[in-house]
Amino acid sequence: MGPEHLSGSAPSNGRSLAGHAEYALRLVFFAAVPFGIVILATLVPMTAALVNIVLALGAFFFGEVLRKHAQRRGWLGKVLRRQLAFEEYYRERPPKPFLYYVAYPLLFPYWLSVREARREFWLFKGYTVVTLVLAIVAGIYRYFVVYQPEIGLKVFLVSFGIGFAIEALAVITFLMPIATTVVALHKKAQHGRLVVLLVVALLSAAGAITILALRHRTFPSLETRQRVSTRTLAGKKAAESVADDALRAAWKQRRLKNYERDTDGTVDGAPLDVARERLTAFYRPDEAAAFELWTTARGDKTPMMILYAEGPRKGRPVFRAMRADGSVVERAKDIPKPALRVMRTVGNF
Repeated sequence: MGPEHLSGSAPSNGRSLAGHAEYALRLVFFAAVPFGIVILATLVPMTAALVNIVLALGAFFFGEVLRKHAQRRGWLGKVLRRQLAFEEYYRERPPKPFLYYVAYPLLFPYWLSVREARREFWLFKGYTVVTLVLAIVAGIYRYFVVYQPEIGLKVFLVSFGIGFAIEALAVITFLMPIATTVVALHKKAQHGRLVVLLVVALLSAAGAITILALRHRTFPSLETRQRVSTRTLAGKKAAESVADDALRAAWKQRRLKNYERDTDGTVDGAPLDVARERLTAFYRPDEAAAFELWTTARGDKTPMMILYAEGPRKGRPVFRAMRADGSVVERAKDIPKPALRVMRTVGNF
């Protein structure tokens, strides 16, 4: 009995250890990726990618229910055709090991040359097509409403191309490990493990959102920062005029002592709020929110306030400065050194 017992238990123990190790990797992935997605979404538009992930996960969780409704309602079947085909594929074929999907973008020679791997890729490829369609619709709106009239088509197309490439890569990188994990655990009826992963993912996303919410400074997207500098250069006179108006309004609030000043000189409260509101006369709301406000300490011999945002190059901010008497400071060498240090770090996480 001893030899048979040992020969029968070793593979079982091996499979058990491998299963535990793979689940540990899934835990690490689900703890790290939602945090990363939230942070990435602050840098580049991720709406299309997030919609795709939600649609895919919804199809896996509610596949049977959706299939029944899709059969009764033809329009729903057309809308969810890609998601239902995706769910059906994995219902018939178990997903590969988790590491395969984590490293999927690096394995493109394999899944382009092997027929079954290529078929799986074509299913996921549909999500990048949906991403492109959603991105184009959103892009047309943004070009005419957000970019125009100061920012031209060339700048928009460069920004759009970079954003779409990042979204498409995010769909493949994030969606495949997440979706196949849900399928694998569903097939094994390991619902408890799946719930743990979802809770970990929610806590990870909540942690990232909390960190962003508690930041002292704003953290505008890369696209917003680009638009601030491009729009400022395209309409320099209008930008200077609206910045002067914003600074005068901020000075009014400072004289009322209706503000908070951090140890590095950055201002929060009414002066910053009213300055950003005045900036919307020229800038878009998200661009106005990208500006920060710095001021000298009370009792300083040459009191000054500075509006600034990240410029076209690191450490080269867009700025406008004004003294208490209303005179404008245009040269960087006339800016106090503590202000310059803070301005050079604008946009840092």
